[in-house]
Amino acid sequence: MQITGGIYNSRKIKTAEYENIKPTLSKTRQGIFNTLSSMINFEDKVFYDLFAGSGIMGLEALSRGFKVICFEKDRKTALAVQAAYKSLNLTADIYFGDSLKNIIKLGSNSADVIFIDPPYESDLYELALKTIKTNNILKKDGIIILEHPIEKQIPYDDFKLIKSKTYGNKQITYLN
Repeated sequence: MQITGGIYNSRKIKTAEYENIKPTLSKTRQGIFNTLSSMINFEDKVFYDLFAGSGIMGLEALSRGFKVICFEKDRKTALAVQAAYKSLNLTADIYFGDSLKNIIKLGSNSADVIFIDPPYESDLYELALKTIKTNNILKKDGIIILEHPIEKQIPYDDFKLIKSKTYGNKQITYLN
């Protein structure tokens, strides 16, 4: 896998390769960060990779200037994320365990951007949005990015839709 922009542009990294891991494709990652760059300045902003999986989204964000915090429940997967960071001589700021419990521990108004891409069959999209809203995790002008299958309808009643874009069979939804 290759980082698509920023200071680590074109650097190849080894990511976790497990059956349940589905890394965000490079074209989609480029699209996400191009869209984000038209919305906010990345410098001194905090990016939460809520269900880190392969770790590639956190590395993309870090490469572009974000302070990144990864959350991963599966220990084996989290160790693979740490190894990917180490391959760039970086240390991963990663929280093991339940992502939603861990973001609460970090406190309110703690994230500028929250990327949510849990296992598609789970109810974690709804739970994550509820946790973020209830605990005021997102900063005032913060952005939530959902990556989900096109056919999956996610209720986001407590948030405002900023933009939605399709990449193949994936939908990227931006909320505020």
